[in-house]
Amino acid sequence: MAETMSPNSEVKPRRIRGLHRRRVLFALSRSDLTVAQISRQTSLRMPHVSAELKRLRNEEMVSSTGDPGARGSSIYLTQRGREAIILDEAHRVQSCTPIPSSSNAVCMVSRDRDQLLLASTLPFDQASIAIPDRPFSGTDSSGSEGVIWTLAEVENKIRRWINPHTGKLCAEPSALGDPNKIESFSEVDRPLCIFHARIIESGRPISIPPGTWFSPRFDLAIHPFSSYSESNIRLGTIHLEAPPVFSPEILVADIEGRMGRSLISRIIPDEFLVIGRIQDNKNNQSVFPLEALDNWIRLAHPRTNPSELRRRSHALKDRISFRRRSRVPEETLRRFRLDWGDSLFENKEIDADRLNTSNLGPRARHSLIEWALHSDTQIPMLVEIEEDLPEHLIHDCMRNLGRGIILTHPSANIPGVARLSADPTRPLPWTRYCDPAGLSSPVRIDDGKPNRFSTTPIDEIDPIQSKLDVQLDSSESSDPIIVKSITEMLGRNEDWANSIEAEHPEASLIATPPSLRWHRWKRIGNRVHVKWLAMIRLEDMPEYEVHELMNQTTVDLQTAYSEQFSEIISENPNFAFDVRPMTPPESSPQGSSWVASRLLTFANHLPRDMIEDLKSWAIPAWLQNPPNISVDTLSAAMKLQDLENLDEFFNEVHKSASKHPNSDLSTWSRFIRITQGRGRLTPSFSSVVIQHLPMEWYAPLSEQLLLNIIKMEDWWNQPKLSSIPWAALILRPKGEYHPLPGTDGLEHPGPSNDLLRRLEDAIQSEMDLESLENLQLIHISDLLMALEKASLESPPVGGKSHKMVGWLAQPFDKWPDMAHIETMQGNPVVTARLLMGRSRYAIDIRPDS
Repeated sequence: MAETMSPNSEVKPRRIRGLHRRRVLFALSRSDLTVAQISRQTSLRMPHVSAELKRLRNEEMVSSTGDPGARGSSIYLTQRGREAIILDEAHRVQSCTPIPSSSNAVCMVSRDRDQLLLASTLPFDQASIAIPDRPFSGTDSSGSEGVIWTLAEVENKIRRWINPHTGKLCAEPSALGDPNKIESFSEVDRPLCIFHARIIESGRPISIPPGTWFSPRFDLAIHPFSSYSESNIRLGTIHLEAPPVFSPEILVADIEGRMGRSLISRIIPDEFLVIGRIQDNKNNQSVFPLEALDNWIRLAHPRTNPSELRRRSHALKDRISFRRRSRVPEETLRRFRLDWGDSLFENKEIDADRLNTSNLGPRARHSLIEWALHSDTQIPMLVEIEEDLPEHLIHDCMRNLGRGIILTHPSANIPGVARLSADPTRPLPWTRYCDPAGLSSPVRIDDGKPNRFSTTPIDEIDPIQSKLDVQLDSSESSDPIIVKSITEMLGRNEDWANSIEAEHPEASLIATPPSLRWHRWKRIGNRVHVKWLAMIRLEDMPEYEVHELMNQTTVDLQTAYSEQFSEIISENPNFAFDVRPMTPPESSPQGSSWVASRLLTFANHLPRDMIEDLKSWAIPAWLQNPPNISVDTLSAAMKLQDLENLDEFFNEVHKSASKHPNSDLSTWSRFIRITQGRGRLTPSFSSVVIQHLPMEWYAPLSEQLLLNIIKMEDWWNQPKLSSIPWAALILRPKGEYHPLPGTDGLEHPGPSNDLLRRLEDAIQSEMDLESLENLQLIHISDLLMALEKASLESPPVGGKSHKMVGWLAQPFDKWPDMAHIETMQGNPVVTARLLMGRSRYAIDIRPDS
């Protein structure tokens, strides 16, 4: 939330006098409210609220969207009101001194019923916090025995940094501080992060005086929600170390969108019957029960008498099942096609199944739900009731279901039942769970379900490859069991793989059918080399566990998996909804960050209804633990940002880059500083730039990069040096515009007049110019040739990387007519420059911004 006071303000901190005033102001600091809403949130009676608002209005601390006293108008804080809150917090936080050395300590600043004001030395980014009911020493003293820890929900909207010694607002300190400055270790200059929290279980006694510091113990914390039983549905956790949250037998979920349905699908137990648009992307075709047509006939012809309905139902079922040719009225067939389309039917008993209703009309969906509810078999189920279905179906489900999930829309009014909704302040997988008693809390949905093994017959599984993608060492290639698994059992014999797993885990992985390799890897992964992960393809494993696989990969394997990810996404964009990990962005491990980076990179292939999730979840998850190769993600993520948010976005990327020096984001960040005059382009860093950044980003500095690299020892062995088309990068017109993320763009300076001499002097100090071709440095050789011919005003000779490359150093009016075949043969970057007619003498026009 934006601050309203300058950190240099000389106004002294002062407390808000009066409990009513403080409650009203703090309620309004979270959002604009009506008088009735303030009364409910503060537990104050309406006359007391009205009287306090009148006094605050006279003091110009609050105002309203309508005339004073107008019914329904919203009350909001003025700048003076917000300043009063900040000064109150600054006064109260003075009780937090002295500050302990522990980095995870939290201080109780103040408490008003269930509302807590807390302080910490580091930013508190978690969704919940564990609070002791009395001071906790953390030692074995008897005073710490019996301490009860309860969970409180952290409000992330309001967060301020205040120096408890001076009582002034501060800017957020850097994550690590400067170890070279004594101020980094001085308590006087240590600000505290002030944040609010709400105790989840209303009315729980807390006896901690203001100024008490403690370290949260989530492993000892309790919450007021249902505990485990066989009939309850496990939802997730409030905190990773806290006990899981279970819903009662009936749960209403109203999370909208494709991502919401994908999230719900992960908490559905395997024994549930599913009737809704939640589907398995590998098996979209559902087979519906013929018995459901009895209910559908009644809905399709509400005014027809019962005997005629029975006759039409029998005739329709006979016709569908091909038992006999029966006459069905045209109006019934027309409505059937409208509601059911080309659906398949069969006589089937009710059991655990997935009936995908995506392509069904309202009457068809209604009839399926009634069929399931009125069956004699009591089976747990998930039922989706959309807005176009009557609301009484929700109450029918609650009466008839012994155990189930009702997926409906947010506007459905169903009091007194457990409900799972989208959390307005946090992205998925965070949701808001409200139990039947009205207690609510953010809950992070569990990521993944119990493993379900494939039942595909072995003789129907084709080998995924004709030879291994794994490089065998000498001992492996001479192992007769491994050789046999490759030549005779490759991907075909699960039983044989089981029998040899204990003594020959590598061979068992080779013989395992592709769709089962991931399950075997989870058993043997700690016994074999990580290179064997290459045997597992993304298409052959559960989508929701891809991030677990990526937690174990190397950089080389990540590159291979990126190609597989690209192929799957281009063919099936809906893959994104299932592969998206349900881990909070602030705690994303390597695998989740990798998946987030791939989703961002291929954002153009994804459905539009996933874009908001990419902004709220994928970007922070990627930056939490960015893969070593991330510049392609940077370009894609930048395009998702609004113009007014770009500066903030790049600041976050720079912060992440500073924490992850092995990522190419670190190279980009340092390169940006150099282009802004805040750093020097050294020879060693020049070599790093050409290895990790796209050529078009560093083209304006390509001349300096090449000259720097040639100064290095054994420069001709530098990685990627021989593959870069230097002539196409350096021989560009002065002023040509090059976009570079994080800047307003760079203008190419054009080649220096003395570039040929400087290159020849630098190279000849180490070797003869004729040696360039022997060392496969043909691009540097072509650049020298082009510059030499241009200086002599003579036409160039054929280049080694591209026959026409020398013309990039010549004025365009001297260019010969180039045959298409001559232009297209050679280095593609040179080809592109030739096709655009862009030599060093071209006149550049900067594109409109």
